[in-house]
Amino acid sequence: YGKKGIEGAKDILQQIDSSFYTHIIDSVGTGTTIAGLIEGSEKHQTVIGISSLKNNYSLQQEIENLVSEQNKKRFLLIHDYHFGGYAKYSKQLIDFMNEWYQQTNIPSDFVYTGKLFFAVQNLLQKTYFPQGSKLLIIHSGGLQGNQSLPKGTLIF
Repeated sequence: YGKKGIEGAKDILQQIDSSFYTHIIDSVGTGTTIAGLIEGSEKHQTVIGISSLKNNYSLQQEIENLVSEQNKKRFLLIHDYHFGGYAKYSKQLIDFMNEWYQQTNIPSDFVYTGKLFFAVQNLLQKTYFPQGSKLLIIHSGGLQGNQSLPKGTLIF
């Protein structure tokens, strides 16, 4: 969290050649990780945050306060995939997470990354991204939250 968290998240993009990507997409809670991704991204890239919080429209300003002046308008937040709010979920989300795992062998959590992957798939179905876009989707972990679900809810 804070400056050290931002620097750590910025380093994520140094682990690979991320210049190839047109969009960098991550789930958002407090905004620290996405602030680092914004700071570490290149000018041709759009950084998109999928908010896991319901009606948290002040998050835009909070993230702008964390990034440098030249990066304040280089990202956008999407608030449509919170499934009721932080740590909330529906049968639709759980079903998606299980199907996602069956198709990709990538586990997700119901707090952040399940919502992220659901959002990306839904946006792709809606042809939200311009043709030729290259998406970098950041899986930020958080799988331990799944332990709070009733046994057998998830297949992984």
